[in-house]
This record gives sequence, structure tokens and C-alpha cells, in this order.
Amino acid sequence: MEHRKQLRKYIQRAKKSLTVERSIPIAQYGLFFALLSSASLFLVSRLFVLPYYRQTALTIFIVVILATVLFMWWKRIKEKTALHTLDNYFSHNELVTALSFEDNQDPLVQSLLTKAVENVEKAFADFKARKKNLFRPKALIGLFGTAVVLAILYMFPAATQIEAIEVEKEKAVIEDVKKEVAKLEKKADTKEVKEQVKELQNKLKEAETAEEALREVVKKQKELALKEQQLKDKQPASKDGASDENGLSKEEVEQLKELAQMQQELTQHANATQTAMSKLGKPASNSLQNAIASANSANNNQQNNANSNQNQQTSANSQPSNQQGQTGQQAQSNPKNGSQQASGKGQGKGSSQSNQQGKGQGQGNGQGQGNGNGIGSGSGSAGGRGAGTGQGGRDLLTTPKRIGGSSQTSVDSGALGEGSHVSEQQGNGPITKGSIRPYEEVIGSYKDSYLESSERLQLPKDLQKVVQSYFTSIESQ
Repeated sequence: MEHRKQLRKYIQRAKKSLTVERSIPIAQYGLFFALLSSASLFLVSRLFVLPYYRQTALTIFIVVILATVLFMWWKRIKEKTALHTLDNYFSHNELVTALSFEDNQDPLVQSLLTKAVENVEKAFADFKARKKNLFRPKALIGLFGTAVVLAILYMFPAATQIEAIEVEKEKAVIEDVKKEVAKLEKKADTKEVKEQVKELQNKLKEAETAEEALREVVKKQKELALKEQQLKDKQPASKDGASDENGLSKEEVEQLKELAQMQQELTQHANATQTAMSKLGKPASNSLQNAIASANSANNNQQNNANSNQNQQTSANSQPSNQQGQTGQQAQSNPKNGSQQASGKGQGKGSSQSNQQGKGQGQGNGQGQGNGNGIGSGSGSAGGRGAGTGQGGRDLLTTPKRIGGSSQTSVDSGALGEGSHVSEQQGNGPITKGSIRPYEEVIGSYKDSYLESSERLQLPKDLQKVVQSYFTSIESQ
């Protein structure tokens, strides 16, 4: 039993050696074909624009290498082959003969096993010393030449390859936008906002360029702004002129806050995308830049309004205590209420009321009159000069007069000169009958055209909201 273990140990060593000897040539050819495949793809990518050609070439290289490894495993040496190969270096084939019998008690078998163990060391040494054919010159020459060609193709890309790399970067920008919008979709809580963000995701799947993706983001930001304005219009106005959230349901209040947050985040993503496009050397169009600038301005105004409202609430909470203290001091220093004072000799009373701003003086004996600012009342003990002050608004309208007095206008009766004119040219092109298209196919293009025109003409925001509301109402039908 011990002899059999020793013999099988040498057989396993011979098996490993034979497997390595067979795998080295296969690996050489496999590496050659992997480099050749990658170099071929690099060469094809110089003929036309092929995005991700570098990543594809690397993938092909890895796939061929894995296929080579799998082929080497499939071509591995079996134990029976190793047994017969090693037995060839025995004088009388003692190895195969001794291991072919299973009866270890037979004296003849014992003798064969003993003789095989005695000769196995020398046989294995002869096996290792045999001539091996490990390297394939053709495969090595092809491998070296292909590696040089591949390096040259990689270091000196063609115009089509440079354009393909730019397309890759632009698609990376689009993918970043999709990831950010997907995050927004997870953050959305209300059903309305979720549907809007989901619609934006579907639009981005169809976008082929970064500008198309950016335009969809800006368009959705405007739609959210319009929906926010519609909710604000439903709010009743409070006494101080600010909107009151008591007129909205709890869901609408949450939706209003979420719409404002989504607008802000979409504007930030639009700015980041615009910056990335500028770095790629493909800036956005002027109309799109104007739309992003308008969105930034609207967000800044919204933040400023929110900060001012917060400051007003803070100051309103602190005013009642200050007003109470001032009222107490005024009550001690001026027991009688009045906004106008007069002094003089004699006895008399004077009163004045005005809705204008300014200062006035009045004279009177007994019954006096005065001009003052705002609504004022005063009392005096004599007729004399008195001055009154008040508060109010003055809306004055003055008509300018002609400088230099009144004079008649003169008319230049000179002859008219000949000027240039622009003539309309009429073409002779053929007139063809237009085709009838479904309503759903053209409404999108009309909407984009009108929105771009409103941005380019810099129409007032109220008018832009009317246009957006019009198309939103049409699409919702």
C-alpha cells in the first residue's frame, strides 16, 4: 500500500508538469488573439465614430483571455495520460504493470511494486530532462507586433476617435443628470410631485445629447414653478398682504413646499450640467442659458422673500412689547392726545386735517386754520402763527410749461430727400400641399417653440405663466 502511494505521488508530479507544458503554448496564442482583437477594434474605430471603443476593446481582450483559460482547463492532462507518459521512461514498463494489479498480497505484485519504486526516481528525472517545445515563434512574433500596433493606435487617435471620446463624456453628463433625477424621485413624497419627476425621467431616457437633457430639466422646472404659482393663487391674502396657508389643505401645503424644494434642486442640477457642458466645449444655446438665468433669478428672489418673511415675523414678535413701553411713556409725558400744537395770545381753537405731506403755517384770531401733513388736530389759546405736522401721501401732478414763454411753433417746409427703400423679393419656388398630422404629434413642438420665443423675447413673467398655463391645460385634456 505504501508503494502505491509513492508511485502515485510521482504520477501527480508528472501530470502537473505536462499540464504546464501544454498550457504555455495555448497561453501564447490566446494572448496573441486577445491583442489582435483589441487592435482590430481600434482600427475599425478610426473609420467611423464608435463611442466607448476603448472600453469595448478592453472587454474583448478580457473575454478572449478568459476563453483561453477555459480552453487550457479543458485541455488539461488526465492522470491516465501522465501514467503512460511516465511509464515510457521505465525499462520494462514496470509502472503500468505494477499498478494494474489490485491484489497487494500476491508476491509477484509485491515484487513489481518494489521494483517500480526503485526505478521511479530515475525515470522521473529522465522525464524532466526530456526535450520540451514550450515556445511558439510565430505566436511570439505576432504578439509583439500586435502590441506595438495597438500602442501606436492608442497614442495617436484619429479625429473620429476623439469625437467618440467627446460623445462618451457627453453621455456621462446625461447619466449624471439621470442619477440626480432618480434621487429626486426617491425624495418626493406627494403624488403630484412624484408623477412630475417620473415624467422627467421618461423624457431623459429619450435624450441623446446633453443639451436635450438640460432643456428637459429646465422645462420641468418651469412647469413646477407654474404649479407652485397656481397653488399660491388659491391662498387667501392675510391682513398684511402676505399669503395665508390656512386656505389650503394639509396635502396642498406639503405639495407647495415640495414644489419649491424640487425647483431649487432642479435649478442647481441645471447649473451643474451647464458647467459640465462648457468644460466639454459644448455650451448651451443662448435661449437655454437665458432660461437658466431666469430660473436662478426666480430662486434667488424666492429665497430673499423667504428670508424677509422670516425677519418680519421675528420683528413682529418683538414689536408688541416695545409698543407697550412706548405707549406708557407717551401717556406720562402727554396726557392729551394731539398731533398738532399751536401757541399764541388770546383765546381760540384751531384744527386742521390733511392727507398730504408737508408743513404749513396758519394765522387766525379765535377760529384758526392751518395746513398740515396727514390728519392732525390741534388746540391753541390765542390767535397767532402756528405750525402743524402730519402724515399722509401726496400725489401731485404738474404740467410743464414751455421754456421761454409762449411762442408759436415753426414748421420746416423743406423738400423731402430721396432715401433708400427695402423691396420685397418674391421667389419662384414650388408650393406644395402640407401634410395632415395627428394633434398629439405637433403639440410638443409648438409648446417648445412658444416657450423658446418667450424666453428669447424676454416677455414679462406674468405673460410667460399665461403661455405655460395654456399649454399645460391643453396637454392635460
